[in-house]
Amino acid sequence: MEKFFPVSVWYGAKRARAPMITPIEEKDIPKIEQDLKTIKDAGFNTVRFWYDWFTAEPLPDVWHFNELEILLNAADKLGLRAIIQVYTDSAPNWVEADHPDSLFVDRSGLKIHSQASPGYCADHPYVRNHIADFLKKTAEVAISHDCFLGWDIWSEPHIVQWSWMDYMKDPWFCFCENSIKRFREWLKNRYGDITKLNSAWYRTHRDWSEIIPPRYISLSTFTDILDWIKFNTEKIAEDLGWKYECIHSVDKDHIIASHAAISSVYGMPGISYGASDDWKLSEKVDVWGTSFYPKHTGPWMPLKPYQMGVALDATYSSCKSKGKPFWVGELQTGDGVTGLRFGSPVTADDVDRWAWYALSRGATGLNYYAWYPMSCGYEVSGFGLSEPDGAVNDRVVSAGNVAKAIEKNYDKFMSAKPLKAEVGIIYNVQSHGALAGLRETSADIIRKDMFGFYKIMQHNDIPVNFLHLDDMSSVILSGYKVIFAPLCIVLNDEVAAVLKTFVENGGTLIADGRIGWMDENGNLSLKIPSGDLDKVFGCLEDYMLELRESLNIKMKSGGTFENSKFINTFIPTSGEAIGFHNDKAVIVKNSCGKGTGYMSGVLLGNTYLENDEEIVEKFVMDIINSSEVSRKFDVKTDTDCRENVEVRLNESENGYICFIFNHGGSDENIGIHISDPAITCECTAKSMKTNEEIVFSKMETGIEFDRKISGYKTEVIFIEK
Repeated sequence: MEKFFPVSVWYGAKRARAPMITPIEEKDIPKIEQDLKTIKDAGFNTVRFWYDWFTAEPLPDVWHFNELEILLNAADKLGLRAIIQVYTDSAPNWVEADHPDSLFVDRSGLKIHSQASPGYCADHPYVRNHIADFLKKTAEVAISHDCFLGWDIWSEPHIVQWSWMDYMKDPWFCFCENSIKRFREWLKNRYGDITKLNSAWYRTHRDWSEIIPPRYISLSTFTDILDWIKFNTEKIAEDLGWKYECIHSVDKDHIIASHAAISSVYGMPGISYGASDDWKLSEKVDVWGTSFYPKHTGPWMPLKPYQMGVALDATYSSCKSKGKPFWVGELQTGDGVTGLRFGSPVTADDVDRWAWYALSRGATGLNYYAWYPMSCGYEVSGFGLSEPDGAVNDRVVSAGNVAKAIEKNYDKFMSAKPLKAEVGIIYNVQSHGALAGLRETSADIIRKDMFGFYKIMQHNDIPVNFLHLDDMSSVILSGYKVIFAPLCIVLNDEVAAVLKTFVENGGTLIADGRIGWMDENGNLSLKIPSGDLDKVFGCLEDYMLELRESLNIKMKSGGTFENSKFINTFIPTSGEAIGFHNDKAVIVKNSCGKGTGYMSGVLLGNTYLENDEEIVEKFVMDIINSSEVSRKFDVKTDTDCRENVEVRLNESENGYICFIFNHGGSDENIGIHISDPAITCECTAKSMKTNEEIVFSKMETGIEFDRKISGYKTEVIFIEK
């Protein structure tokens, strides 16, 4: 795979918006070439085109690649590298006319007639064959061009995408006959014997052909729902792998990538429209990534610093766990627009800060979305880097300056990696699935708990990795000192045993109550905590209660804080109660082997996130410090509040890249101490944006320097070792 750091912008000729293609005539070529020259002159080294099945096969087995050839020829001529985004979900309508059984079907039985999108179900053999032909023929065109760098073969993978079925109540896909057949085969592989499935699902099926996917929650077992979710999650990953192999059968030399809409830690993989699991998908491609829109529209927007950090750190973690590079597949450049909902205005400082933010999380590719504002549709006028007529503005200049700085410091950015994390946050995808079985419509309760722990770490300059259940091995966990287990309501005995070994070997495990409430099939555990985790935490569950009013939690060490969501009480066995509500133990500390387990019944992360309780942050940080988590650098500001100031350090053999972010509007005076005696008086520190030399003081353990950072600005400094 070619080693290259792409800094690209998505470009559609004649102001086309993805995934649409506008027909190109000879008279349009000069304008296209001028646009691409403007993009190159701005500083970009790559342009990102797209092509869809709709355009490529207007009639059965009649292929059309004129627009793609013209665009690639223009990039060849100008010396710009090119990435091609392919869309198989933007599909020709003759498919339905010839094969009406290819339509997506909702769990209610409603069929989706494609309006160019969302296309047709790839479980249909005819659809699958033609998608394969489209991918292979597109590859044959691309590899003949010198400019061609690589692929993105699936933008924001879902089973159904680019369409919103507002006339349906709680849609869930896909229940067409071909998807049902595929599910039955999956069940055969999972259970082997239909009697085992009947026992797990509480059914009396006589043959696999009688099985239909579950569509609702009943009062009995929801193992069937969990199987359906797991099937859909694996199916998306398998389909990404299939698309990869289609391209790879023709093109064995170029990068093949894909990217999510946002990290899967934000959602519930496998349900509804079919969201994906980053850890399953990252292993299927050469490069995995995410879209990153900090000022989109919606209730979370604009994203707070900790939310941006989670989105990127979690994606980086999913790539790192599979040994894959991390790209930002779509990086916001212009104002978010969805219908009559408008996001906060995007400034040149935003464009600059978000790019460096991605690099601080290990990104080695940036793809800005998009050159032109959206010319039509639900997002009309949104997300453009340039003006509607293609004119350059301050955001173009800002993005171009980032590209130029990366080009100038290419080797440094390619070799530097985020600091090794000694703290992990478990991403328990099975717990997310169980929420669907419990009739919860979002992952909010778990997400807030995870994000609260992350926010504490971010404010205290502690690097964090997210750990998928697939990462739960003693070898992997041996590299960590502290692991958070936020509301892991589903846990099998194997994972419980790995966590127990982690603690026995000297690790610290902090869990929020009901850990191991049920197994991976949704069956109640014999005790909570499950497995041998009661020995880790030195307690057993007493009861759990949803709160209707806030309760005060009293800490043994002094002080109280409010808890407003759930309370979980425990009966200590070998552990020491260190947090109480009235006389009930709600936080228990226990020594186990060489390590320590903390069981919390107050959703510590959620409590901190919602109430910003200083006593919770102090409690967590006391644990971090007593666990001797390494501190490579320290940060001081004029005030104790760290909401707007963030420092990140990436390290290589030759030095450090220090990213300093001011996320707020006021100027900040920031003092930074980096602990590394290898930084000598002969070493230099320079701005990677301006080449300004940074004066630092040499200390016994490293260096110190002060910087005043204006509101919403970012500094990037390279420090020699």
